[in-house]
Amino acid sequence: MLYSSEEAEPLTLEFRDVKTGAVRKALKVRAKTVEAVTWRHGAPAVAVTSSTTSKSDGLTEAKTTTTATLYGADGGELAKVPSYERGTLLDGYRVEKADDTLRLTPVDGGPSRAVTCTGTVASCTYDAEAGTADASVAHAPLISGDYYPGFLNASDYQTEPEQITLNELATGKQVWSTADAKIPKGVELDDKGHPESEEKRILRIADGKVLVGWKAGSSLSSGSWIHAWYDLKSGALLTSYKGAQEVLFSPSGDLAARDVVKFEDFPGTAVWQTADGKQLWEQQDGEHALDPVRFTADGSVLYGETDDKSATNTGIAVDTRTKKVLAKNLPEENIPSVNTATGYGYVGTGAGLFVFAPA
Repeated sequence: MLYSSEEAEPLTLEFRDVKTGAVRKALKVRAKTVEAVTWRHGAPAVAVTSSTTSKSDGLTEAKTTTTATLYGADGGELAKVPSYERGTLLDGYRVEKADDTLRLTPVDGGPSRAVTCTGTVASCTYDAEAGTADASVAHAPLISGDYYPGFLNASDYQTEPEQITLNELATGKQVWSTADAKIPKGVELDDKGHPESEEKRILRIADGKVLVGWKAGSSLSSGSWIHAWYDLKSGALLTSYKGAQEVLFSPSGDLAARDVVKFEDFPGTAVWQTADGKQLWEQQDGEHALDPVRFTADGSVLYGETDDKSATNTGIAVDTRTKKVLAKNLPEENIPSVNTATGYGYVGTGAGLFVFAPA
């Protein structure tokens, strides 16, 4: 949320050139909230909301409705969304819960798509903060580029393993499924040849490939995960390697950082290349545990927070390739955010907004 008020207030929205800071367009609006959202393929946009209230006629209750107007990065109006609720816009689609499905409806017109969850008492949920669709034990990005997921046997009452499908947003056609995917080496199997654990998640979709995380052991074990790249067109398994459940990706998706437990009660971070699973480094015993927060746009720097109890400020920046500390004692609120679409970093302080070039 960029701005919020109990009542609509007059605001001026400035759309600036990221390189020069020059104002490219200024809009005067009245708004209760201004929310950062995304348009097609993750393009940045803002949703400006206003509300109207219909008075009671003596029988019906007074009713307040909220409308969101979407603006693109250039300040141009993209669409209006009536009956808007916060956190229900993703890549230009309205996300709505409908019985046991999630419905995706483009706000600028076009056919809607249903994220289905089959199975007894099955239900899909949407995590707006993470942007994921979640079934019983399977998870996937709700929208990733041109694709959206579906879930089969998504219930604790099923006898068949839970599976994830990928479908085209344009046509609704299913193009891939974990049910047809070759199970990678390192995943333990039961006597039927199914993975011991049904837990799996789609991590990335890029360049015609999908990266899937499979839990290596049983559902009851903490265990490790196996990450596997598949070709979407042929379904072929391209490569696999040991991964982790919780992963922070660089904006390009080429690098990832994860929490690890190498020593007793010692959580730390490891960084690796997602294309081949090659590990660049991991923390060692005696180091302050690093909780990764975000990468810079080019992936050269990893920002995080350490568990250094002696430090007032625990923000830190390290070289992604070498683990060399580039800056420390950063206030947590001053760790730069990164805009994925443009690659620019930015920090907002009481002194103003500061923007940094990608490299």
